[in-house]
Amino acid sequence: MEKKTKRRRSTLPGPVKKLFWAGRLAIGAAAFVPLFLFMVLFNFKVDCQGYFQGDQELRDVVELMLNGHDVVGAERLNNSQRKIIKTFVHNMENVPATIALGSSRVMMISSEMLGTDSFYNCAITGADMYDLMGTYYLFEQRGAVPQNIIIGVDPWVFGGEDAVDPRSDKALYAEFLLRDLGIETDFETEDPTMKWEALYSPSYFQGNLTYFLSAQGEVVKPQAVEGDVMAQDTEVMRSDGSIVYSRSFRTQPQESVDAAALEQTGNFFRMEYYEKPEEERTELFTKFVQYLQGKGIRVVFLLSPYHPIAYDNAMENAEHYSGFLATEPLIRRIAKQLDVPVYGSYNPYAMGLMNADFYDGIHVRSEALSSFFPPLEDILYNLENNIDVSVNYRKKAPLQEDAPKGAQLT
Repeated sequence: MEKKTKRRRSTLPGPVKKLFWAGRLAIGAAAFVPLFLFMVLFNFKVDCQGYFQGDQELRDVVELMLNGHDVVGAERLNNSQRKIIKTFVHNMENVPATIALGSSRVMMISSEMLGTDSFYNCAITGADMYDLMGTYYLFEQRGAVPQNIIIGVDPWVFGGEDAVDPRSDKALYAEFLLRDLGIETDFETEDPTMKWEALYSPSYFQGNLTYFLSAQGEVVKPQAVEGDVMAQDTEVMRSDGSIVYSRSFRTQPQESVDAAALEQTGNFFRMEYYEKPEEERTELFTKFVQYLQGKGIRVVFLLSPYHPIAYDNAMENAEHYSGFLATEPLIRRIAKQLDVPVYGSYNPYAMGLMNADFYDGIHVRSEALSSFFPPLEDILYNLENNIDVSVNYRKKAPLQEDAPKGAQLT
């Protein structure tokens, strides 16, 4: 019987083997480097959030707005909104009689809606408590404050550090607390390296690519609006600080709006870890409003409603969203204590709103907002005459009020 012999696998000498693997790595790196460099360059040039191009364009935007122009393509400067407002406030000729503070959920408030020419919307995307106080403090730094302040109070304002926007100006907030409220606080200065991480971020590349394709290969730089403001294909920042969403966003099919609202329930904005309003933030907010009133400023609260799908989800998962559901009663208690009128409600049913009254899960349409938030003249009349503008914020969905316990909504 013939004995089989095993073949020995040929092996390369050690130095040759090292060179072989080094060559493979070099080839892989050579293929990767151009792709990486392309991503970095693309992120820098398109820069849909304005991390890098914003500083170059910011002053031009402010100059346009100060001259009464509406600006198209301003969504590229979302991450520079705080700088825009700061530059605007420090350079405006006259301080407006009325301002609005809050998040993007109240950015639709405009001069036309309020029926006044002396108004500026200081709302900031994702605004937290630091932003509310810091933005107001800009006017004090300038040496003149508004007569009326509309505060869009979002539920996350009373949440913990999870609800803090990393872009908010902590130093400005801390200075206001120390100088005006006599409160010392620790704060972290902005990490200047954070924005550069976006250069090599695949997720930022994906966002830039989506923006680039939606703009049909053109990067829309901020410039004065030409033609009808309502016919623009990108977001418009009005000269009064309010916004008009792009035509495509405003005219989405209802199915798309509802789908967006449903998707947003999967990660309810800043509500996921919000168990209850924090006492410290509640106390700070109360002191802030008292401070404004002490300076003779008239204060109004506005609670922007949530899409019925988002609100229903919170109600059905009350234990998980206990902080959200506890916030409106808290705000109304503060308002009653300080004689501050409260317009609106987080509850869409309390305002008679339906799915069609929203852009997505958290932004109410401007037409719906104006249905319960009146012109400034009426707001001031109601305030001066102690007219109660509160609503039944516990109102249930129309089909739910008479439904037997355990019934399914249809």
